[in-house]
Amino acid sequence: MRLRFLYTIFISLMLLQISCTEPYEIETVDFESVLVVESTITNEVRPQVVKLSKTSRLEDPEILIVNSATVTVSASNGYNYSFYWDSESGNYLSEQPFSAAPNTSYILKIVTSDGKRYSSTAVTLPPIVEIGSLYAERIVDAMDNKDGVQVLVDTEDLTGQAKYFRYEYEETYKIIAPNPSPYISEIINYNPSTGSYEVVLTPREPEEICYSTEFSSGINQTTTTELNENRVFRFPVRYLSKFDAKLQTRYSILVKQYAQSVEAYTFYKIIDELGSIESLLSQGQPGYVAGNMVSEANPEEKVLGFFEASSMTSKRIYFNYEDFSLEKPPYFVDCDLLLLDYRDNTSLDNDPDEREIIYNYLTYYDYQVVSFAQNFLYTIAKPECTVCTSFSSNVRPSFWED
Repeated sequence: MRLRFLYTIFISLMLLQISCTEPYEIETVDFESVLVVESTITNEVRPQVVKLSKTSRLEDPEILIVNSATVTVSASNGYNYSFYWDSESGNYLSEQPFSAAPNTSYILKIVTSDGKRYSSTAVTLPPIVEIGSLYAERIVDAMDNKDGVQVLVDTEDLTGQAKYFRYEYEETYKIIAPNPSPYISEIINYNPSTGSYEVVLTPREPEEICYSTEFSSGINQTTTTELNENRVFRFPVRYLSKFDAKLQTRYSILVKQYAQSVEAYTFYKIIDELGSIESLLSQGQPGYVAGNMVSEANPEEKVLGFFEASSMTSKRIYFNYEDFSLEKPPYFVDCDLLLLDYRDNTSLDNDPDEREIIYNYLTYYDYQVVSFAQNFLYTIAKPECTVCTSFSSNVRPSFWED
């Protein structure tokens, strides 16, 4: 996710150099293809990930994935870890799961298909710091126009060695379709000249309960260097408005805390600041942020990105909107039920042709039949309101707790 953010910042900086009084089609004059690298190896035993891409021309700002490089991570303890290109994720994954170990340095090495070699500076794993507390509170702040739930983190490193932290989260929420459909509908024997047809309704188990998971984006980090104590206190990780549909039933958030080096913190702090309009428009903007990757043959070549080792700890909490005395928020979409009569096949009575509406909504908009009565009355609704698998998954996560 940060790869796209880094790429966007780089393109934005290039765009700032363009100024005009009349609109014209943007074209690249002096284009420089830059390798973009993002990788964080952690103390988790898992396939580690390296993301590689190259910048493209301004008139075609698509991320160009680099999928034919040789990628390795070399450790000072003598181990070398090879990576392979995974077409499904679009990333390089380590062939064997491994974890970054304390008192060991690591170097990322990349050889592109044209023979260019790149390497990082040596990085080491910061101390492991457990999340002290993860909790949610009701927040009402008129100044910031906030009224909802704030997820907060407390952390303290008594050794004083870890002072820089970055946070990511995975949020999972339960969905209950408000108007579950007990049928699979199929239109047969349609006669376009008369507008007549048959609706075949096959009973099914309603797809009523689903679970969706979303991941954080952007950069969210903090430091304790300017505090009297080496303590992160009430750091905001995620805010949810009281109207957010994710709070409709039950909500869970897994927060990951990464202890960082000062170099990694500083790099992402600069990148994050460049994401604001004020910083992007400031005078003296260099247009390029050096990370810790370098071309071995040409140290002056620009390489965007950072390779870091970071110790990660995580914690999960669950809550419902009732826990904060909130009213149930609205559903993801409006769920109006339409009661339509198949016998109404004309609009000459200043009333819509309901037979045609049934046909169009079932055929082209994937509306579902909620109920059926007297062989001609159909109650239908949007797919999001009737079959939650139309936008989510009915597979219950293994970690889920009701």
